[in-house]
Amino acid sequence: MLVSTSIAAFGVTAIAQSNDDLNKLSQQVIAAAPPIHVQATITGIDPSTRMVTLHGPHRDATVLVDKQVTNFDQLRVGDKVDVLYKNALLVTADKVAGSDKGVRERVDTQTYRPASEAGGVSGFESSRRVEVLATVEKIDKKQRTVTLRGPWRTETLDYPPDFDAKHLKKGDTVHAVFVSAAAVRVTPADAANAAK
Repeated sequence: MLVSTSIAAFGVTAIAQSNDDLNKLSQQVIAAAPPIHVQATITGIDPSTRMVTLHGPHRDATVLVDKQVTNFDQLRVGDKVDVLYKNALLVTADKVAGSDKGVRERVDTQTYRPASEAGGVSGFESSRRVEVLATVEKIDKKQRTVTLRGPWRTETLDYPPDFDAKHLKKGDTVHAVFVSAAAVRVTPADAANAAK
């Protein structure tokens, strides 16, 4: 497994959990989450990271487009697309106290795992795990989402059924770990509708 990390920090915070533990927990959360099907409009594309920002019927989402999506280079801002993706998922959120309480930071880790495709072609599957020191802006227990304000932006994350959000409240500073949203299928909306 290869791991690359980038850090944006405005203070120093020790990250207590080991990478192996977080990788295992992240993979369990990803595997348990059902995919979301949505028709959306592409509002941003970052080819270097394979990230696409989508404007959907309920909210915007920035998703990592899986390497198995072979039409990535054909996607354009403004395209209406049919997308199957897993939303950004909260893995852990621990309250922070003490001198680092008001200092936000973010650590992005890209993980590559060997993967085999049909026909024996091998490659890599990737996921992006993010650790962030952030402020809780909102908790929606009905929708099972938490909105966190980090050093760069505010993100709304789904949380799994076994996550206990009772210990969190608006204004808390938390060390949160989440897995970025990942698209497993992106097709032009016209093609998806014609196939039905």
